Amino acid sequence: MSATASRTAVRASARRGTAAVWLLLPAIVLVVALLLVPVFDMVVISFRRESFGQILPGFTLENYRSILQGAAYAEILLKTFGAAAVVTAACVVLAFPVASLIAGAPPRLRGLLYFLVAAPLLVNTVVRTYGWLLILGRKGLINETLSWLGVLQEPLALSGNYIGLIVGGTQVFLPFMILSITTSLVAIDRRLQESSAILGAGSVRTFLDVTLPLAMPGVIAGSVLVFSLMLGAFVTPLILGGTAIKYVSVAVYTDALVLFNLPRATALSVVLLVAVLLVYAIQKRLIRRYEAFA
Repeated sequence: MSATASRTAVRASARRGTAAVWLLLPAIVLVVALLLVPVFDMVVISFRRESFGQILPGFTLENYRSILQGAAYAEILLKTFGAAAVVTAACVVLAFPVASLIAGAPPRLRGLLYFLVAAPLLVNTVVRTYGWLLILGRKGLINETLSWLGVLQEPLALSGNYIGLIVGGTQVFLPFMILSITTSLVAIDRRLQESSAILGAGSVRTFLDVTLPLAMPGVIAGSVLVFSLMLGAFVTPLILGGTAIKYVSVAVYTDALVLFNLPRATALSVVLLVAVLLVYAIQKRLIRRYEAFA
């Protein structure tokens, strides 16, 4: 009886596995068709030659060589990663107080605060970025107000440079950081913070020794998300940075649609894709190391 029951269980498990495969097959086909095939095509094109806007057959490393060894593209990559790092750091600093407020709010009020944080995500990025252009531009709200008060003789250069890019990028991606950190703060057992206070630790010591270490998974996840999104941002650098800044997404746009050098634009996109994948690999490694020491 036990052998028969065992064979029956194995057959039932095999049938369930086969049914699961058939149910997942449409999703797998969709992912392969819409994600893997285009990425593979991008990689192939990045090794092609270009002549007067035409993609020529053959294999070449010249596109990657010009990107990885050229001084111009090295500067673009350095400034892109630098701007993404600054925006990520600014989001962490600004997000923690808001996340602490949401985590400490009553459950009934917390839902409303979540909505207020996520509400800007309902507005198109182009609209939000143009709103910052109206605030930071030479004829924007800040310059006009300071000129009316007699503080300025010449308008401040707050847009068309990295200042506008960082301000706009911080506002665009700040909700992601707030929601990520809030998730970690809500999961913290309040008794740990109360115990720290009872043992004589002040608010700063409690934050550094208890709250911050326990919130690090949210900080790491939010930082990786904001950093990777900022690396691939296009609208904000183009509108608030303009032609004065050097950014990877703008360089891809210029190569593809202005210079019609699609292989080099594709190669630059592949480099950016690999960089984002490395960032996510580092995140997984940091999370595992943090969990091992926690």
